[in-house]
Amino acid sequence: KVFDPENPMLLEYGFLMDNVLRVQNLSKTHNNHFELYPNPEYYTFEERVKYFKSEYLTINGRNLDRACKESDVEVKIGNGYCNITSLSRQQLTCRPPTEAAAASDSPSGPEVIVRIGSSLEYRIGILSYESSNIIMDWGDNVVFGVIAGSFVFLVIFVALLVAYRKKTSESNRVLRNMQEQMDILELRVAAECKEAFAELQTEMTDLTGDLTSGGIPFLDYRSYAMKILFPNHEDHIVLQWERPELLRKEKGLRLFAQLIMNKTFLLLFIRTLESN
Repeated sequence: KVFDPENPMLLEYGFLMDNVLRVQNLSKTHNNHFELYPNPEYYTFEERVKYFKSEYLTINGRNLDRACKESDVEVKIGNGYCNITSLSRQQLTCRPPTEAAAASDSPSGPEVIVRIGSSLEYRIGILSYESSNIIMDWGDNVVFGVIAGSFVFLVIFVALLVAYRKKTSESNRVLRNMQEQMDILELRVAAECKEAFAELQTEMTDLTGDLTSGGIPFLDYRSYAMKILFPNHEDHIVLQWERPELLRKEKGLRLFAQLIMNKTFLLLFIRTLESN
C-alpha cells in the first residue's frame, strides 16, 4: 500500500491481558496512535564512481527523517564508518573515514552502504579517494558528445582543407595561364622587334648604297637660307634678283655703304641727324 508522507497512517494499539477491557485499546484511552510512515528512499550516486572532493559526503534521498533519527542510521564506507553530522528530509551528510580506514578488498573501491535498523539497506555506489578522472566523471553522454563534436570538427576541417587546396590549385592554374600568355606575348614582341629591325637595317643599307653611289644632296647657302626664311614662296620679291629696279637699288646701297665707310661723311651725317 502507498503511504502519503504528509498524512501518516494512524494505528491503534492495546494489550490482550486476562480479558481486561481497558487495556485492549490504549490508543483510544490515551488519545494516542502509532503513526506509520513510508520507508525512506536513498538515491544512488549519479556517477558510476563518486570522487571524494571535500571533507563531507552528501547522500540525497526522500523522506529521510520522517520516522528515524541520526542514531537510527548507519553509513558504512568499505571497512569504515561515515560519521553522520546532519539528517534532513532530503539529504544525509556525513564525514567519511580516512582512505586507509575505508580500504576494502573490492578492486573498484570502497562501497557506500546505508543501513537503517536491521531490515533496511541501501547500496549507494562506489566512493573513490583518488583524483577525479574528468572523462569518467562526465559520464557516457558527455563523452559521446565530445566524440561527436570532435568528429564534426574533423569533418569541417577536412572540408576547409579540400576547399583551400581547390582554391590554391585554381589560383596556380590561373597564374600558370597568365605566365604562358606573357611568354607568348614576349615571344611575339621579340619576333616583331626582330622583323622591324631587319626591315630598318635593309632600309639603312639601301640608303647607304644610294648615298655612296650618288652622294649626299645639298643646296647652296643662298637657296637653303631662302627656303628656310621663305618656305613655299618660289616667286617672293626678295628672290627676284634680276629685276632692273632691284639692280638700281642694290647699286645705290653699295654707294651708300662706301660713304658710310668715310669718316668725314659719317661725322657730318650724324651731326645733321642730331640737328634735326
